Amino acid sequence: MEERTPFRVLCLDGGGMRGVYQTAYLGTFAERISEKLNLQGPLDVGSAFDLVVGTSTGGIVACGLAAGVPLTQMQGLYAKAGKKIFPLQWVRPLPILGKLVRAFGIGTVCGDRALRKTLIDTLGNRTIGSVYDDRKIALAVPTLDLARHAAVVFKSQHLKRLNGRDNKRSLVDVCMATSAAPILRSMARLQEPGGSGATATYVDGGLWANNPGLIGMMEATEILKDRGEDRPIHLFMLGTLPSQGGEEIHWWRHRAAWGWGFGLKAISASLNAQAVGYDYLTSKMAEMRGDGSFAYRLPAQCPSNELRDYLTNMDDARKKVLNALTRQAISDVDFAFASGVTEMKEFRSTLATARPHPSAANKEQNTNG
Repeated sequence: MEERTPFRVLCLDGGGMRGVYQTAYLGTFAERISEKLNLQGPLDVGSAFDLVVGTSTGGIVACGLAAGVPLTQMQGLYAKAGKKIFPLQWVRPLPILGKLVRAFGIGTVCGDRALRKTLIDTLGNRTIGSVYDDRKIALAVPTLDLARHAAVVFKSQHLKRLNGRDNKRSLVDVCMATSAAPILRSMARLQEPGGSGATATYVDGGLWANNPGLIGMMEATEILKDRGEDRPIHLFMLGTLPSQGGEEIHWWRHRAAWGWGFGLKAISASLNAQAVGYDYLTSKMAEMRGDGSFAYRLPAQCPSNELRDYLTNMDDARKKVLNALTRQAISDVDFAFASGVTEMKEFRSTLATARPHPSAANKEQNTNG
């Protein structure tokens, strides 16, 4: 029987500054593959996938991968701009003062400007349409239209039924919308495509799809049906090393805004519950296809006690926190790399199909010249 090439999907969860974990994880994994295959320079990780889906900070990483931005540059986005995007880093980790900063939105205006500038420097003027035309990597990024309280997915025109609504949306605007986390960041007001000058206000896609695995499975299924292709779907999900959820409520259950951390604890509970629930739903959809499809969450080891304490705040951009997340990602990659499970073998095979990054090819050409 002829072996069918799988349709490969990468889904990236949200998690604020913990997105640095994703960039370090993918970058390290690609580096290990490159070394194993005796390749020169970094790999273009996005080129290994047919579809990339990301929410919030995962949406920023997804846009970078689809556009072919080097992962080292994406990682630098967090390291260099994190303290500008979430200013007053010396206050945010403090129990009471940190809550006051978030309660009154202190720093959100200058943080919004800093994020947009950083995204422009990283992604330039690329649009969803231009990236899909150039690289043929389908892209889907969830957000939420606040005026209608409607779930929205910005996506490339990878289906016949799509009218190209988002083709002219800049990747910068897409990232601003999907990552506009309530309390932590400003809402994103974007001009709607069409030339009428109408605007819409968007907030973080993590409010309904922080784990975008289900979106990835549905898009992939429809793409294959649209193309008339009989291929299994290999869907990989990568989180942001979220802190272990749950808390024991011993006596006082009449919790008000202060007890809920002005909403942050509710958001955290939602994100953790989604990660588990959507994992299950996505895996069941893959199983029901009956063709060898799977949905697999890339494994992470239990973080240290100190790192667990850092993970409680998604806006913690201190150097020691980013270093700890990066260190954990490297350790997790080396742990996973040796795994013998079928899904991990397939992930290694998937990354091995990635093209050398154009920046590496240009560097080698200049050297030879």
